[in-house]
Amino acid sequence: MISRPRNARPTWPTPARESPSKPSGSSPPMRKRLTDYRHVVWDWNGTLLDDTWLCCESLNLLLQEDGHPLVDPVRYRQIFQFPVIKVYQAIGFTPDETSFRAMSVRFMAAYEARKAECQLHPQARELLAGLSAAGLTHSVLSAYELGLLLTTLREYALAHHFIKTCGGSDIHAGSKEARARVHLHDLGLDPEHVVYVGDTAHDAEAAHAMGVDCVLVAHGHQHRDRLQGLGVRVVDSFHDLLTELA
Repeated sequence: MISRPRNARPTWPTPARESPSKPSGSSPPMRKRLTDYRHVVWDWNGTLLDDTWLCCESLNLLLQEDGHPLVDPVRYRQIFQFPVIKVYQAIGFTPDETSFRAMSVRFMAAYEARKAECQLHPQARELLAGLSAAGLTHSVLSAYELGLLLTTLREYALAHHFIKTCGGSDIHAGSKEARARVHLHDLGLDPEHVVYVGDTAHDAEAAHAMGVDCVLVAHGHQHRDRLQGLGVRVVDSFHDLLTELA
């Protein structure tokens, strides 16, 4: 099982902590209690795995090597989006397909070298176990390359939770919408019985493509301000969802 070493340190100064933002309006309620669903589709990076800090540091390594200003975690969560090529465009790069692929290789090398330092988000294991005990099944739909995803799930001793794992065909983190529809078809479940849990606006888009309910957890790659107003439920942490198991 992987855990982040206690002595792990950022490679650049840590900025002031983000102040929690107040919702601009109440999040729409889910149609059912969490335990009334039969299946949960999980995003991986940023949702179950707390790797936002590492993605930010890996991006900064590229920026530093190329002589560009670094981004802090607040800025990173403001610019993160899918497809990931738009992140590079937001910080001043104008990559074509070839240069973007080269940047993706460099980013993934930096990320994979330190991935073992990441931990799961607090109460992730408890939530998975609690939902399983309530009779729900689980799957993963991720932009993370499939081979790397399968290996990582085994390393975190989570693979046994998931009846299906769908990862990307490459390392370039493209859209998940088309794969989301195939994923639901392969599950053979009525959309009414499925809920999707993610951490980005693109996860809401993937859930919409599947025709399923969605919960976004604002502890990952995008700040709550960017998740409000998408027509889905937004929570701050897994603790908010664990209360539904009581």
